[in-house]
Amino acid sequence: MRRSMGITILQIALVFFLLVSGVTGLMQSSAGNLNPVVTFLTQLVKSSTISTIIIIAIAVCELIAGFFLLMGLFTFSPQILNVILIIFIVLWIINIILIDFIGTFNSGIHGVHGLLTYLQQLSAHLMVLGALICVQYRN
Repeated sequence: MRRSMGITILQIALVFFLLVSGVTGLMQSSAGNLNPVVTFLTQLVKSSTISTIIIIAIAVCELIAGFFLLMGLFTFSPQILNVILIIFIVLWIINIILIDFIGTFNSGIHGVHGLLTYLQQLSAHLMVLGALICVQYRN
């Protein structure tokens, strides 16, 4: 299937996003952009060992997804790419629910600056979700 230039650019952006998040997650022992979700889960289970395992698993998954997306730019997209993208779509929706809705309503939004910061974060998360959906739909 012929891809549009916009979808190709979104896929390149997702490749960089996932690869950098994965490398950052492994180097800094954080889950990259999904770190708030890991922090939330760590507070629930109260175990640093479990959170470390989750961080490493997420970072490795980000690297694998980024690698397959990169391969998909140059070859026919393997079927596993759709599965990986669906997993990341679900993870990203969970991220939005936990961080942008539950986390925000627990801590609250204070003033105009807080509202603008919240909307900026929410829009960035929604852009990533939209890119994941578009690239998954076109592959």
